[in-house]
Amino acid sequence: MNSLVIAKYLRLSDEDADLKHGEKIESNSIQNQRNLLDMFIRNNPELAEAGTLEFCDDGWSGKNFERPAFQKMISMVRQGKIHCIIVKDLSRFGRDYLTVGNYISRIFPFLDVRFIAVNDGFDSIRPMDVDSLETSFKTLLYDIYSRDLSRKVRSARQFRAQRGEFLSPFAPYGYIKNPDDRKRLVIDQDAAEIVERIFQMAADGQTPHQIAKIFNKEDIPTPMRYKRASGCSRRVWQSIHDKNFWTQSLVAKILRDERYIGRGVYGKRTRDMVGHVHTVKVSRSEWITVDDTHEGIVTREQFDRAQASLRTFMERNNSHWGDGVPMNKKVRCGICGHVMVRHKTKRPYYLCDTPRFTDTFLCTEERLLEGDLMEALLEGLRVQALLAVELGRLWEEQQKKKRRSVTVTVKKLASLKEERSQIGQQIKELYESFALGEISKTEYLSAKSAAVEQKDTLAVRIGELEAELENTGENGRLNNRFVSNFQKYAEVEEITREIVTDVIGGVFVYPGGRFEIEWNYREEFERILMEVDIPDSSFMKNVIRV
Repeated sequence: MNSLVIAKYLRLSDEDADLKHGEKIESNSIQNQRNLLDMFIRNNPELAEAGTLEFCDDGWSGKNFERPAFQKMISMVRQGKIHCIIVKDLSRFGRDYLTVGNYISRIFPFLDVRFIAVNDGFDSIRPMDVDSLETSFKTLLYDIYSRDLSRKVRSARQFRAQRGEFLSPFAPYGYIKNPDDRKRLVIDQDAAEIVERIFQMAADGQTPHQIAKIFNKEDIPTPMRYKRASGCSRRVWQSIHDKNFWTQSLVAKILRDERYIGRGVYGKRTRDMVGHVHTVKVSRSEWITVDDTHEGIVTREQFDRAQASLRTFMERNNSHWGDGVPMNKKVRCGICGHVMVRHKTKRPYYLCDTPRFTDTFLCTEERLLEGDLMEALLEGLRVQALLAVELGRLWEEQQKKKRRSVTVTVKKLASLKEERSQIGQQIKELYESFALGEISKTEYLSAKSAAVEQKDTLAVRIGELEAELENTGENGRLNNRFVSNFQKYAEVEEITREIVTDVIGGVFVYPGGRFEIEWNYREEFERILMEVDIPDSSFMKNVIRV
């Protein structure tokens, strides 16, 4: 059996146009890429018998290397589970000149992974392809093209928005896209009645909290539940549970939305980097707004009355918001998963708001004093920092005692990879000899089987040596983010927002005053823990248990 595993990588960005609509699962372009790669593999005898895996990022920019399928593929590459990557062309792999070049010229050769870009005629098995001026020039052109395309697409969308076209992929609650013109909105009567009721209730003086509680009691479907029941194809929703319920923030969001008076609004957020999904808020003065782009659900008078009521409510509840505090939006209820509200009193505390809206979840109604939380976090951080310092110290000591020189290991690893590469070349030459009639099929298969077996043995040994070097940097020092990120906080006296962002994933609060701290870098912690032998006489076992 051929142990070679090939990864077919397919990608299409939003800017490539031909995106999925309705029940269409994937774009024609993705299918075309798949057909091309399948044909290439079938027509290449040394690849035809290999195992294949497919990775597809549909709707992702080539400038963004955080694509989910791409990251999964690269992870398997690093684990030695993939030996060859095939793409339609270099631009499908990525459109960032420096990053693509780094993968092609450094990362893949180091990991002994073959890389093929079919339409560009690129194959890393030919050394001249890797360092050629033509390849570098192509990757640079793809980079420039991507930036230029992004600028043009953004400009075109702004122009269309100024003409009053609706450009979002999904219509807001209360509307559907016009079946005859997908760039226009028409009222969805059933949902529109709920929207109009929200505005009327707010104008009559009811708060977003009161409205949410009434709707939950009446079991009125939330926008997410309503759209799903209506057959909406949207897959990702900003909701923790499928058992979604009305909240005051959801009601307030609807009340602030000017689209309900028939105004088109575009550009409230923008991507801060080309190709990245992360967005930032845009100043209101820079939004594109166009009046009368569609029929309004409420009148301007109803909207203004609701805004006045909303402003009064927000001013009265201003103490609830926690901007500028270290744990802002990091404290969550362990039962419902929602962010707990920080109440700014003489002794600030956190409280789950969910019981105010619904009895769906048995959330704790106990207050968590911020002072108690910060004290526990500081103590926990010191323990983590102490743990990092001691694990780093133990690792260094044990490396000195048991270390076969890292330099020797690195050289041995390089030698084994070179040997594996040579065997791969021998297998290719064997096929060429067979194709030219210099050896028989029996001789070819026998020699190939022996070479593949030898290559697999080398792969196992390479994996063992790579595991030895997992926590080791190029200079032989420890390379572990748990140790490096936590040990610098050994003497810290106060929890700051910067520290929270760095090492705390979140805090989950449960009934009975119990809460759990989710620390960052858990994988790195487990990795070094597997490598370090903890002395029986050390306090380390108790620390780790904590």
